[in-house]
Amino acid sequence: MPSDQRDGEDPPQYRSIADDLRRQILEGQLSAGDALPKQYQLQRRYGVGRGTIQSAQQMLRDEGLLEDGAPGRAARVANRTTNLQPLAHHITRAFAARHVTLDVWSLTTEQLSKAVQNQVEAIREGHQRPPESITVRVLLPDLVTGHPYPRHVDDPHDPRPLLRLRHVIRTYAGALEHSLTLLAERGLVEQVSVAIRGLPTIPGEKRYLINGTEMLTGYYWLERGQMQNNPDGASLDVLELRSGDLFASSLAAEGTSALERARFAQVKLWFESRWEQVAQPLALGD
Repeated sequence: MPSDQRDGEDPPQYRSIADDLRRQILEGQLSAGDALPKQYQLQRRYGVGRGTIQSAQQMLRDEGLLEDGAPGRAARVANRTTNLQPLAHHITRAFAARHVTLDVWSLTTEQLSKAVQNQVEAIREGHQRPPESITVRVLLPDLVTGHPYPRHVDDPHDPRPLLRLRHVIRTYAGALEHSLTLLAERGLVEQVSVAIRGLPTIPGEKRYLINGTEMLTGYYWLERGQMQNNPDGASLDVLELRSGDLFASSLAAEGTSALERARFAQVKLWFESRWEQVAQPLALGD
């Protein structure tokens, strides 16, 4: 274990609070749509300041367990399909292994980047034993193809929605790469490999192959929405891709069928063939 880890030291208060609230949500004590106690009530319960509560709640939002906040409204438990766990739950489990491998195909790495960052912070703070190696390969839509979505509903040739998607792809893929390579630079993880490549298409579904034994599958659908925060201050009516729950399957589970093993093999073949034959390195710094 690296010398700068602090064995036996308690985790930061916001992490302990997030752990307690997460447990209540996953065990059903807090159900989808339920409001959490108001911030001042949580401050009293846990004996901490407002900023600590806000950090704990933001961590749970990043994991998809809480809805995005609204002014003057208490945080609420996100609506999720029964027994389906957020991506952060699976990433936390993945990082408990000695050797972490992630093969990913998705529209962006926003949720993945946030989930991995939580693990990186825990390792850097000395509250989690680091794995011996981390190998991450990510496939994303490339940054040069004129992808059909997202697009301006009234003007399909408006470049702003696609430029916005490219910005989001670069931002979170860059953050993912930076946070993981930092572990190697600081000597916290002996072997770290992060490679991000682009495909000239957008996904109809997202896939996470985790540690060679677990697969998560989610689906994208088209939905109209508002694109905010443009450089010119405009609000655009856009048709964009949205996604929801992730469905998990595992080769490590008892009674895994031959059909399920064949499905795993097909998905791995899909990923490897595109990674080796079609995908090109993504220029995140452009």
